[in-house]
Amino acid sequence: MEETEQTLSPCEAFERKLVHHCTPTLAALKPANLFTCRSTLSPATDRFAQSPTAAALRDDQLSVALRSCRAKLAPHGVRIEVLARRTSGALVYVYRPRLLTRAIQQEQVAAFLTAEGYDPSSLSACIEKLHKRICGTDLQSQMTGRCSFPHEIGFFLGYPYEDVIGFIDNEGENFLCSGCWKVYAKERDAQTCFCCYKNCTTMYQQLFDEGVSIECLAAVDEDFPAAEAFRAAG
Repeated sequence: MEETEQTLSPCEAFERKLVHHCTPTLAALKPANLFTCRSTLSPATDRFAQSPTAAALRDDQLSVALRSCRAKLAPHGVRIEVLARRTSGALVYVYRPRLLTRAIQQEQVAAFLTAEGYDPSSLSACIEKLHKRICGTDLQSQMTGRCSFPHEIGFFLGYPYEDVIGFIDNEGENFLCSGCWKVYAKERDAQTCFCCYKNCTTMYQQLFDEGVSIECLAAVDEDFPAAEAFRAAG
């Protein structure tokens, strides 16, 4: 019988969330994924769940889970950061530094990010600035009143340049199709990509349920053309 999150330890529950939300990154199909990690301590309507004591317990459980997963995944080229902590949960960013560096240093992407005040030559500096932009502590965010999800975050998730720019220019409207992101160019390629991510996630969830460890799932060759392999298999 499949275990529910309430019966899992904080570390086990967090690993399950990683597999559910971040398989494309674990499998090196994509440079990064982002998800909100909500607490499973108790229902939101529970008075204790809304208390300062519960908040501290949630933070402690997340810290324990983060330490455990970081230790398991770092040897396989996967990093985990918390970009923001909100009442709805922690915004968890999972990425592969090599793939992400390659993505943000593409000529057009790098030029856009530079114009936005990022330094694409330093991945750590870019992620720190993204963290500040999301938290609203960056000076530009304070001056412009931009939303907590700056549009350039698409580049940090490996979205195609044309789709990120199309989203900005069209204010999120007039897209060709929508899946993992809103598509404004190369619709067929995007649909194939979405299918690849879905199939891989299904397979990884099955393997994880069968007892394959998360570190084994992340032990892939980043230089192997995994996306092409999954397309061929599908």
